[in-house]
Amino acid sequence: MQWSHKETIFEHEILSPLVERAMSFLQEDLEIQVLSKKVDIISPKKVKLKKNTAMIGTGGSVQVLVTMGYDDELLSKVVEAFLEGEEVDEEELEEIQESVSCEVVNTIVGNALKNPLDGTTLGITPPILISEAKSLFKQKSSQIAAATIITEFGEMLLTAVGPKEQFSETLNFKEL
Repeated sequence: MQWSHKETIFEHEILSPLVERAMSFLQEDLEIQVLSKKVDIISPKKVKLKKNTAMIGTGGSVQVLVTMGYDDELLSKVVEAFLEGEEVDEEELEEIQESVSCEVVNTIVGNALKNPLDGTTLGITPPILISEAKSLFKQKSSQIAAATIITEFGEMLLTAVGPKEQFSETLNFKEL
């Protein structure tokens, strides 16, 4: 992982494990080549979402929203890998793409994130597809970390949004 600045606790504990799991999932499970092992993780004030974006949240002592967006060609290849050669009707394809997009974010977040406080598994919400949102904007009390994974079929954009007070310089968990 390559950082464009000094790594924060939020990036280290939340986004970095997501990026690592997403890269291994693409390469090992779906056999989609990741073109660069170096991924810049940034903390922008605004993130433009991809057209094909799914979102999932965590609950309990660590509350984070995670989005995962795909370029069209990459999503098509991910769906193709999930279908394992099975033919589908054109009218079913959009629903299958939405379902696969949500399943992938569910799998990656469920496998990647642990509670940094005690190492336990985090509870996650059901994933949803974001179809009309265009951007995420950082508010004063929040922080955003984002990373783009470049594959042979396009890009995957991962973002994590969390409360600023929960991830200061040291872990500062508050029981909610």
